[in-house]
Amino acid sequence: MSRILIAGATGLVGRQLLRQLPAEHELLLLCRTPDVEQPARHWLPVDFDDLASVTLPQPVTLAFCCLGTTRREAGSAAAFRRVDLDYVLAFAELARRHGCRRLVVISSMGANAASPLLYPRTKGEMELGLQAHDWQRLAILRPAMLLGHRQSPRLSEQCFQGIYPLLRPLLLGKLRRWHAIEASQVASAMVLLSEGDGVEVVENERLLDL
Repeated sequence: MSRILIAGATGLVGRQLLRQLPAEHELLLLCRTPDVEQPARHWLPVDFDDLASVTLPQPVTLAFCCLGTTRREAGSAAAFRRVDLDYVLAFAELARRHGCRRLVVISSMGANAASPLLYPRTKGEMELGLQAHDWQRLAILRPAMLLGHRQSPRLSEQCFQGIYPLLRPLLLGKLRRWHAIEASQVASAMVLLSEGDGVEVVENERLLDL
């Protein structure tokens, strides 16, 4: 049995991840507020601004990070970076403090620390921050636009999902890398990619094939 630490379990991919993890694993789910629709889960309410002071009840075998927001949702560029960069790195450090050397994290297609754009630059900096540490296994997933139903819908995603069936037939050849991907497929890939050793950055094209 593995003891698995998860952040972002109430989000689009995180909720799918919970459905796909084998029941024999013990799950420790960091959250601001427990998800009442899943009362049997081991929710651990925490202050994500102070993860450095959190002590987990047991050591951790594996960690999954599904944290992520948008500038619009966060309210400012600084608030966005706090979630997508600071919280992710603090979560990874929390896992490492409790013996974890295996981490799977969701980044984004186009992540690049040198980008002039806020979103890909922040994701790229997050990736570099994680890669600065020694992991037995570090899998970084870079999905394109996610498909699925959020509890708190994002307007941009709703609009995209409405027109995507018209766009998909045009995304052929090298453009296939831009195919949107179901959140359930990303969650399945997270489970598969937790196996193995070493650092691996997995682009959207491969995620679509897993």
